[in-house]
Formats: sequence, structure tokens, C-alpha cells
Amino acid sequence: MEATSAAQQESLQFQSNLILALREAVIATDVDFTIVLINDAAAALYGVTAEQVIGRSSLNVIETDWSDTDLPTAHHQLVTAGHWSGRVVQKTSDGRSLQVELNVTLVRDEHGRVQGTVCVARDVTRSRAAEQDVARRMAFTANVLESLPGRTCVVDRNGTVIAVNRRYRYEGPSGAGPGTGPRIGTDYLQWLAGATDQESVQDLQQLLAGECSDYRTEFGTVRHRRRLWTELFAVPLSGQDGGSVITHTDITVRKQTETALTKRATHDPLTGLPNRTLLGDRLAHALSRAARNGGQVGILFCDLDGLRAVNNSFGHVTGDQLLITIARRLRAVCRSSDTVARVSGDEFVVVLDDAENRTQVEEAAQRIIDALGEPVVLEETVAKTGASIGLLLSSGVQRPGVRTVEKLIRDADTAMYAAKDAGRGRYVWFSPEMREHPKTRPSFVQAINRLLNR
Repeated sequence: MEATSAAQQESLQFQSNLILALREAVIATDVDFTIVLINDAAAALYGVTAEQVIGRSSLNVIETDWSDTDLPTAHHQLVTAGHWSGRVVQKTSDGRSLQVELNVTLVRDEHGRVQGTVCVARDVTRSRAAEQDVARRMAFTANVLESLPGRTCVVDRNGTVIAVNRRYRYEGPSGAGPGTGPRIGTDYLQWLAGATDQESVQDLQQLLAGECSDYRTEFGTVRHRRRLWTELFAVPLSGQDGGSVITHTDITVRKQTETALTKRATHDPLTGLPNRTLLGDRLAHALSRAARNGGQVGILFCDLDGLRAVNNSFGHVTGDQLLITIARRLRAVCRSSDTVARVSGDEFVVVLDDAENRTQVEEAAQRIIDALGEPVVLEETVAKTGASIGLLLSSGVQRPGVRTVEKLIRDADTAMYAAKDAGRGRYVWFSPEMREHPKTRPSFVQAINRLLNR
């Protein structure tokens, strides 16, 4: 028995020495929670000495806030498993509050009876503060992301989505609805290639590589047969890790307004046909293409007969109805690639892109004469109309200027007056000799009268 007692004493002394040597704060108590052992780390943590606390109840020595702990569950775990761990707030002797990760283990004898506890405390005040600081920063970052205008996502330097705001989640980057854009953890660049083009992907890759300060582009999508427009604006993230913040803004209304303004500036408001401004632009492009392809461009200058009589007899409202019908007929007999423009009250110009020869131009002119020669049924009358057409076939021009375009239209106009002088309802080809007979063209007063009495 004495040998056993000595062995037990030696074992207890070893355990005590082990606890005292541990760097972690350890307090051992008996079954009544009276402190029987405290190591230097625990004494330093709580600001006490072993002499001050040994023999005193740990409940009186260390003030612990258990408000955030489910005590019944903790007690059940301690009794059944013999161990419990959790975070608590404890106060030191000098009034400091500590965030402590506490591990409590029951000590039992060979018969399983509880002899006391061993409490290991680890000060996590600083790490907890750091965690809270990180949490606050993350919350702040999330709030900033939510506050950004538009549908915003954040990608890393490889183009992988790492964060999105609420509008992005519910609307998608293009406004097409939830789930229509790359999710967190997926490749944004792959999606962008499908939404725009490879050039946009390359531009964004340059930004992610730090080769430019920002990137902006526009792209359109169709949803429920409605055209949606989005502006993409990307700026790089600061720091060594790189990445980018990408904002997608709905610009559909702006694009619709721009389109409406552009159409108003380039189209005739009554017939919807291109006006003289757009005609000049289309003709210049046609001449450039013909120069590259070795082709030709046909120009048909059409003057409508019969409009003045309708205006004089039934008013300009009825005359406008006639013009709308004439415009519709012109579009119907011309190819979709041809430009049909209204250049004045009763004058129209047709540009045949890539005209093959004179025969093709003449066939187009005859179709127009036949179509415009058919009576037009209006609300108040049946109008008999006709057309006189001047024809011109031009080879390509590499860089046509305004003067070149105006000269060609003027020459076709001259040929049109020759057709009118020849008896109307016909077409006449332009020849350079026509420029030598200005009497065949109307005077300034005649032109004004024609405009006022269209």
C-alpha cells in the first residue's frame, strides 16, 4: 500500500509539474471548484499570484460572464462527455475584460467519481478583436458594393467572379433576370465573350493585367422581344492581388433617345425614308465599297407627278397620305440593300448599291415608273400619279467627299429634268452635254414655287 501511495504521490507531483510548466493558462480545482493549483501563465493572465487564490473558490476569484453560453447544454455535455469548451468573457483582478476560449475537463478517480476540474484558458481578445475588425471591414465592403450604382460584380486577376451585389444577383449583368450572368466562382471573361466579342475580352484582360486604368463598352441583349442596352464600366482593384470592379448600368432609355434623335436628324418625319443627309452618307459608303470591289453605283433621281394637283384640290393632309403611299411603293419595288430617300417635297432618290450594268438600273427605273403610275386610292379621291427619272451609273470612288456626292446627285437631277422635258413618265440617262444647257433646269423662282406648292 505504501508503495502504491508513493507511486500515486509521484504521479500527482508529475501532473502538477506538467500543469505548472504549460504555457497555456491552467487552473485546477476540487469538486467544489476550490482552486488547488494555478500555473504562472494563468496567474499572469488574471493578474493574481498562486498564494492569493489557492484555497479560494474559482467562482469568487474569476468573474465570468455566462450570458452568451447555454448553461444547461454545457452542463449536460460536461457530465456526459467529461469535457466542455466555449468562449466566455472574464474579468481580471485589475478590471480588464478578456475574451477567453475556455476548456473545462472533469478529473475522475479510478472508480469514476469526480475529483475536480482542469480549466485551460486561452486569451483570444486580440484575435477576437481582429476577427471583429475583419467582419466590420467585410460588412463595410459589402455595404459599399450594395451602394454602387447598377449591377456590380468583383472579379479577381484571372477573371473569376468573387463578389456580387444584390442587383447583380436579381437582374443579371445585362438585366435579363436572375441566373443570367456568371455566378460567384465562375469565369466572367467566358460570359463576356458570349455577350459582346473577343475584342472586349482582350480589353478587359489588359485592365486585369494592369495595362490600362479603366475600360468601358456597350452591348445589347434581347429579352421578351425587347432590346436592352447595358454599359459596362470596369476599374482595377488596388493592391498586389489585382482584379476589377465591374459595373453594368442599364442605358436602354438613353439608347432609345439617341436612336430617336438620330432618326429625326437623318430621316424624313412623314415617310420615314432617309433624308438628304443620310442619303449623302449612304451614297458615299456605296461609292467606297464599289471602289474596293471594282463595282458600280446606280443613282435614280425621281420626280413625282400629280402631288401639286392633290395639294391644291384636297389639301396638304391628303397630299401627305399620297406621299406615304408613294414611299411605301418605292420601298416595295427596290431591293433591301438599296437606299430610297426623300430629298424634297415630291423628289426621291434611289441608290442602287453594287449595280451590275445599265440594264439593271433601267429595270429598276421601269419598276418605279410602273408602280408610281398606278392610281392611288385616298380618302377623298383617287390620285393619278407618275414619275420622271434621271439615271446615272458611277464607278467607285475611293474617298468620296461631299462635293463628289453632291455633283453626282446634281447630275442625276439634271437628267430627271431632261426626262420631264421629254414628256414625263419616262427615264433619261445623264450625259455630260446636259450640263451645257442650263435652260433645261428650273430657275430659282420655279424651284421655290415647286417647294411651296408640293
